Amino acid sequence: MDSAGTVVPSAYAAMAYKFNSDAGVTYKYGAPASKSGVATLPERADVGVMSGIGSVYQLGHEDPTNNMFVSIHAATIGVPASNQSVTAAVGWLQNSATDRRTFQQRPQLLWQQPRLLPTSIDDYLAQGVLATNDPADLPVAEHRGENAADSPATRLSLVATQGSPTKPAKMFTVGTLTAQNRASTSFKLGFVPTAVAVTGGGEFALVSGWDVTNTKGQVAIVSLGAAPQDWKPGQARYDWWHGWMDMMHPGFVDQGNYVFMKVIGYVDLPSDMKAPTGIAATTGIHPYTTLLKYDASGNISSFQYLDSPMANNRAKMLPGGEDYERYAKGGVAVVVSKSEKRAAFIDLGPLFKYTNDMYLGSAASNLETQNVGLAASQWPYLLTDKPQAMPVVVKTATLANRPTAVWTTANRSYWSKDDQARISAYPYWVADPHYSRAAIATEGGELQLFSLGRYAAGIKPTTPAPTDIQQVGTVTGLGGNITHLAAAKDYQGVADPINDMILFTDRANRRWGWVKLTNTGDTQSTGSIVRTMEDSRVDPIMVTMADNYSTQGDVLSVADYAGASIANYRFGDVIYPDPSSNFCTQAGACPTLTAQGEFAGKFALPFKPTSVHSSNVP
Repeated sequence: MDSAGTVVPSAYAAMAYKFNSDAGVTYKYGAPASKSGVATLPERADVGVMSGIGSVYQLGHEDPTNNMFVSIHAATIGVPASNQSVTAAVGWLQNSATDRRTFQQRPQLLWQQPRLLPTSIDDYLAQGVLATNDPADLPVAEHRGENAADSPATRLSLVATQGSPTKPAKMFTVGTLTAQNRASTSFKLGFVPTAVAVTGGGEFALVSGWDVTNTKGQVAIVSLGAAPQDWKPGQARYDWWHGWMDMMHPGFVDQGNYVFMKVIGYVDLPSDMKAPTGIAATTGIHPYTTLLKYDASGNISSFQYLDSPMANNRAKMLPGGEDYERYAKGGVAVVVSKSEKRAAFIDLGPLFKYTNDMYLGSAASNLETQNVGLAASQWPYLLTDKPQAMPVVVKTATLANRPTAVWTTANRSYWSKDDQARISAYPYWVADPHYSRAAIATEGGELQLFSLGRYAAGIKPTTPAPTDIQQVGTVTGLGGNITHLAAAKDYQGVADPINDMILFTDRANRRWGWVKLTNTGDTQSTGSIVRTMEDSRVDPIMVTMADNYSTQGDVLSVADYAGASIANYRFGDVIYPDPSSNFCTQAGACPTLTAQGEFAGKFALPFKPTSVHSSNVP
């Protein structure tokens, strides 16, 4: 931008294709950590090597008679150290695992497929989706849904490439061992992705980007379709975690193992927001809403499985039906621009209303949705042909300092069944709304807290107004350069951490920590830093948490940019779910080496990582 705060098109175009470079990383995430005098956490030593598979464990002793196996797999992207190829810029690894009464917290190769390059990349290269040694195919953004453990938003990561003036940017999947379906799509030529978000049920990917051709900011809307693992078109579907059994339903909640992507449109950002750098989204739907339904035998299933085929069970999902309150009715995307000190709030309600009406409104409209394909005449339709479905920018905000990261709650919507309070001394309840929140980190270490009002509709339609969106609080003192905000998937003593806590990364101080939020109705939010960790070993661009699934592990993964590695840390007790095992059976039995936590080891990479996410292997 020039001295008047106006975007310079030539500089804009030059930076757009540098996001996978040191210069682009510095633009988005600031200077590398340089602080000295930072504490060094102790490292837990390895105990042994698992027989037959070679993975290394740090707690317990191998016992094949007691095995509540859980494996957490991660995907990471970054700037290659030498070879400018996607094959040197993407990796997958085992984040942590419980196996035969041991706990593995050191990041290491998957023992099932001991190679860093995800196998999906082989297929994308063979199919011509990606090319080796082409800077246009270098990754610049990666996202995996961050919700409660084993939730279906995304079972795999979505990775976006930077493209070039002559080659469009792409998006493709990188999964876990047992959820690694292939799907990919291309954006229009000249659209450069900067960040990716996914709606709560995995319905849509929302990709912020720079339209270099026209020097304007946009958000690409990508409709996603899921299927059982290894499913191919024409095959019968099988029961894979109780997803839809009839067919894929792009744009509707499913189990997040994608086989279909289609860019259905682009939302123009305001003219004073040409350079978006971050995006987050919420629908107000908790991911477990779709899971916790019991079948006739009393077993946990999902409404997708029980309502298959959809065409024959639409009535169950219409108002008054037993499953009407199990899918999203709207949502909000929050986009920030670092250079322009701006935030935009996008109403996703039109998109969800139109999509839901097509699937459920009539037998005829549902029949149209069964003709799925990439042509403009096939479902899902392009938004240029269905303007009533186009998401709308409903509000913008000017920020005092440059925004560096953005986060949203999962399900604190006005319509939540839990938003009630008992009237004192009376057996009655009154409405006690808790609207969804957004948090925007700005330079100087502040969190700007916003209420999203009725726009994150949750399980019932709402009639929101732009005045619903308002700043309701500020948290200060986070640090010198907050580069990322992540979900706190679990935290001891906090009942609802994915809504009430934020995990932040303070790159400047080689530090990360947790903010606990307190909401008062819709008019005020406050927060406080409840804990921080720091370590001299890392230059942290992003810190994310592994799923606590079955075994509580409390493992964090750090994208260590200057160190070209993924570094793991543990911040709490390991608790094994079998009390008869005599292994980490309760809090205090397997604590961290210090009250501040412990270092769990590093995994060296052939690239400098900018992003890492992990989830349970379903």
